[in-house]
Amino acid sequence: MQLISIAAALLLLGAFGFFGLVLLARYCGSALEPLEIWAFGPPIGIVAGSLALLSAACVVGLHPWLTIAVALVCVAGGVFALRTDPFEKLTPEEEKKKGKGTHARRSQPATPESRSRQTRLGLPSIATSFGWIPALILSAFAVRWALFWWSGYSVDAAGLWAGNTGFWADWALHMGDVASFAFGDNFPPQDPRYAGSPHSYHYLTSITAAAMVQLGLDITTALTLQSFVLSLLILLGIYAFARRISGDRTVGALTVVLFLLGGTLGWVLTVSEMNAQHSVLGVLKGSAWDAVRQEAANFRLQNIFFSLIQPQRSFLYGIPLGLLVMTLLFEGIQTRRRLVFITAGVVAGLLPFANLSTLLFLAILTPFLFLLFPSRAWIWFFLMWAVIGLPQVLLQQGGSVGAASAIRLQVGWLSAPDSWVWFWLKNLGLFLPLLVIAMFRRDLMNEKSRRFLFAFTALFIAANLFVFQPWDWDNTKILIFWFLSASICVAALMVDTWRRFPSATVRFLISLVVMTMIGSGLLANLNQLLGRERQLVLTSEELEFAARVEAQTEPRSLIAVGIQHNHPVPMLSGRPVLMSYPGWLWSHGRDYRQRELDLQSIYRMGPDAGRKLEEYGIDYIVVGPNEMSQLGADRGAFRQRFRSVISTANYELFALR
Repeated sequence: MQLISIAAALLLLGAFGFFGLVLLARYCGSALEPLEIWAFGPPIGIVAGSLALLSAACVVGLHPWLTIAVALVCVAGGVFALRTDPFEKLTPEEEKKKGKGTHARRSQPATPESRSRQTRLGLPSIATSFGWIPALILSAFAVRWALFWWSGYSVDAAGLWAGNTGFWADWALHMGDVASFAFGDNFPPQDPRYAGSPHSYHYLTSITAAAMVQLGLDITTALTLQSFVLSLLILLGIYAFARRISGDRTVGALTVVLFLLGGTLGWVLTVSEMNAQHSVLGVLKGSAWDAVRQEAANFRLQNIFFSLIQPQRSFLYGIPLGLLVMTLLFEGIQTRRRLVFITAGVVAGLLPFANLSTLLFLAILTPFLFLLFPSRAWIWFFLMWAVIGLPQVLLQQGGSVGAASAIRLQVGWLSAPDSWVWFWLKNLGLFLPLLVIAMFRRDLMNEKSRRFLFAFTALFIAANLFVFQPWDWDNTKILIFWFLSASICVAALMVDTWRRFPSATVRFLISLVVMTMIGSGLLANLNQLLGRERQLVLTSEELEFAARVEAQTEPRSLIAVGIQHNHPVPMLSGRPVLMSYPGWLWSHGRDYRQRELDLQSIYRMGPDAGRKLEEYGIDYIVVGPNEMSQLGADRGAFRQRFRSVISTANYELFALR
């Protein structure tokens, strides 16, 4: 049965992805390479299909039949697009301009044969996008990620286990979102962890996963399967973008390595531990990577995959959409074609529910791109972006500024107690001086590519002057795109040096330099692969309790629970709670202080507890280990006053109505 559900979920992603693939191929085929269409088309379709599903669910609720209906509409739309001629045809003047660009070979007039090849989505051309080195590197990442996502969660007699810290910490929130949509009828979406407030978090990935749950998958399988598929598309997207900007396949492949395995000089702490213990293998097997020790030493720019892409699931949509917008803008800068800028604006307009960090990144970057490449065509990009995206932002934030209210000046970002220069040297290592050299090398890439990548420096400067969210470390969500642009520059320098100096000594030194830049990422991967970060998320009792709450209460029942991040009720039951883990509420811009005081008063049976219960409209209240230890609950007092409806060894659910 599970295999059938997995097949159904993959078909759902395939139906959504097919729609985006065909649209991108038919209507942007002359602006994009076949590889780019295959890398960015499916994510666009999945985002568009999920937005359609969200809109329909707000009217009729999320049901299996609705999921299937939206998938069929996407397939029908894709088939219709295949049967029609693309409307994007170049005028003779545009053809002439395009012929002067770096991609002149795509500027030939459309012929029946070329349109036929476009209809087949460029399949024969994709093989030419890879050499053996890029193919080997991308295949190695695909295998590694298959192993990683497969080990994401496991269940045994003890309970639910997480394969690494990101799964244990951040995914408790994502599981709660999916459960609220799949089991809690949370449409139109409200914050399931802060009842009665707009869901201001970017939750679109959870809508997709909830649809997969509706087709029969359990939540953990839906999340990991979706993440694996999108990770592969991110892999292709990074390679395609770096290849386009640099014009070199090998540079594209090395960019993937530097970006996805790069990290700080934190590996020196592991080496020092090896020296102290006089054992290389012992340290590698025991504790190849200690995240707590890394943070204590002020190594903050950790591996991008483990610190952002894997735990922050919204990047599964944000990175492909952001890369597509940048690819289209780069193409538009060269050709000055209005339709390319319009398309880029439409794609950017899909971001609010998908990934707010990418939205912020584009808001910082694009004005500088406009200054470097002025053109009236930019008006169409900003206009389409505002028309499509702004209403979504206003709806999502419920008229408030949310986490954006925390924007503040913080010169130097997280450098203290280190000096700013030393902070970045130890967080980037040789990557930093090599980047400076690459930026001044005019012969590494063409002039427009150099200027385009130079604009990303604005992100680095902004992140070192201002903090954009309550938690200052979240500036890494902007720096991720700067790091990608920097990785392209450094990769181009490394490849150029390798080709210029074919001696064994020079090439050995280049390999050694690259190893210093990816050593931390390799150690983090080894640590996870050996199971050193495996942690228990929920006990078997907590799994049973959450399942019973989901089965025995109404979908929109409001429940008061404790404030631990991995509480079983907000994680898996799909029921909204009065408030959940304060760390998440604070980072999302919530002022939760009064509600937390009210929650404590309720659990301690204060004099105004009854009034608070009525004011908030609470239907049930949970008393368990966290409620007793953190909130001072007395289970005996609750038993005397309220009716117990669900009871396990350590947890009890009381009905208030």
